[in-house]
Amino acid sequence: MQTEADSISDAARVTEMCSNQTRIKVLAAACLVLSPPGITQIAAAAPPPDACGLLSQPQVATALGVEVDAGKNIIGAGACRWAERGKRPGDELAILQVNLTKAQAFEIGKTPIPGWNTTPESGIGDDAYSADSGKVIFLISPTLSVKKGSVFLLIAAKVPKASLEQTKVIEKTVALKVLEKL
Repeated sequence: MQTEADSISDAARVTEMCSNQTRIKVLAAACLVLSPPGITQIAAAAPPPDACGLLSQPQVATALGVEVDAGKNIIGAGACRWAERGKRPGDELAILQVNLTKAQAFEIGKTPIPGWNTTPESGIGDDAYSADSGKVIFLISPTLSVKKGSVFLLIAAKVPKASLEQTKVIEKTVALKVLEKL
């Protein structure tokens, strides 16, 4: 004959078994999700952005003030370049390049360098700064670096006969358009 204490002990064992079964199910589900195929599926659900997908061809044409070809990935999906349409080799052409960078590159870009100006920019993302050497040298001066959440961008523009200040305005305009998508 079972006593009341035995009944309580049996109930405790059943509760513990159910609790253990629940833990095992949760652990099994976690293993399934976090296994290499599961990680691949999670990663595939949120692929890193393609720099060429951050702006449309008409947006780039408007920013540069000229018709442009479709953006082309350079050095993988993390960098995209749009170039003025219909120019012959050797002609000066308008170009825009957007690079997705890493936090470390963004921070290193803030380091003062003799002969270079690094200026904080307000109203653009979570943090932004421009860097220039006092003149327009495509791809290195001026550039605009922008941080938005965990995304870091470097934007460089070149428009024939545009001043340094005009080029900076173009880069800011482009940055604000990109941030609308992030």
